[in-house]
Amino acid sequence: MSKKRSSAHLKAQKEGKIRDNYTCQICGSTKHTQGHHVFDVQFNGEADADNIVTLCDSCHKKVHRGILDLFIF
Repeated sequence: MSKKRSSAHLKAQKEGKIRDNYTCQICGSTKHTQGHHVFDVQFNGEADADNIVTLCDSCHKKVHRGILDLFIF
């Protein structure tokens, strides 16, 4: 069961997706995009758009499975 995100985190995910033009920042897809927390809430990840990267469903799953790594500069 997934943990429910606060309204601040949901707002940050939306702002990040708007900033990224609803485009996956790994593959460029615009289908089924989601906001991914770069630093997760459980590790004190901030509830702001600077901590969000937009990923498509496929890339998002690969990141969570450890198949893809995110390098943020």
